[in-house]
Amino acid sequence: MRNRFLFLFSLGTALTAFGPTTFAQAADLITSIGGEGFLSDTQERFFNAENCADPAGTPFQDRIDTTSGTAGQVYLWVGGQNSECNRADNRTDITDRCQPVAGEAAQTLDINNLVLGLTLADLTDTGLVDCANTALQGQPYELYAFRTTPPGGDDVLPENFGIAPFKVDVTPPNPPNVSTAPPGLGESFTMTWPQPTDDLQLYRFYRNDVEDNPDTATLIEGVTADLNATSQNFTATGLTLEQDESTYLYATAVDKASAVPGNGNESEKSAGWMVTAAETAGFCDASGACTGCSVSPLSMAGGSQNSAAWMLALLFATACVWRLRR
Repeated sequence: MRNRFLFLFSLGTALTAFGPTTFAQAADLITSIGGEGFLSDTQERFFNAENCADPAGTPFQDRIDTTSGTAGQVYLWVGGQNSECNRADNRTDITDRCQPVAGEAAQTLDINNLVLGLTLADLTDTGLVDCANTALQGQPYELYAFRTTPPGGDDVLPENFGIAPFKVDVTPPNPPNVSTAPPGLGESFTMTWPQPTDDLQLYRFYRNDVEDNPDTATLIEGVTADLNATSQNFTATGLTLEQDESTYLYATAVDKASAVPGNGNESEKSAGWMVTAAETAGFCDASGACTGCSVSPLSMAGGSQNSAAWMLALLFATACVWRLRR
């Protein structure tokens, strides 16, 4: 009985070895857009508004997966998500689901299995890739690379093509809803905003020392907040504000539509938040709140001294000490 089982098992294994082999469709990948390389293979690939402003000046590189074997050249077609360009009936003018890239010309691979010399214009010229879309998170597309020979009029087997997915996103996110009241006063300031609903990468910050005008605000270099942040701290020293000097602060949101974080679509600037540098002291502030170091009553909004504020502070400090001694 045991010998019979071993014989049947061996026979099944042998027959399987002679059976048809199922190949998986190769996974190609766009490795750079506009000269910027992606930081990881898991990043989504985006063409953004800046790329779409100059399609012919936006090169990209497509890396061909060689898992199923090497290929000296490929033939590129493009279609929307789930377009199934490997099927012959989807590569016709009747269905208009897929279109050849670069006029069906063969694309030669370099030693790193990269397709070079293509631009975004090669994709938009097909009439399928749309740089004017307003999809909130980007319009998805698929770039098909058929191995060695043109796809012709037949369905293409999985081992003979690969797909590189990408998106076109030209829609900027909404600006952060920054809290602008009350104005900031003191030696440190915390700008706040609610958690966004957009798919963001980071926040940038701007300032205007002259007026509340976002159009003439300048970027605060080296200061960003990550996508999960709902606040950003600033100091009067960091903003180079002297006593009683003010500036207006603004925030923008930047989405993920780029290879390098921070180079995606950027929102308009938020409403301006005015902050003013003022001395702080280790006693209760002018509002009567005893919370440690705060704005001194000596430094009023206009920068003038006030004897009444002195008296109020002294009386309040005395009351605080009396309560503590009890």
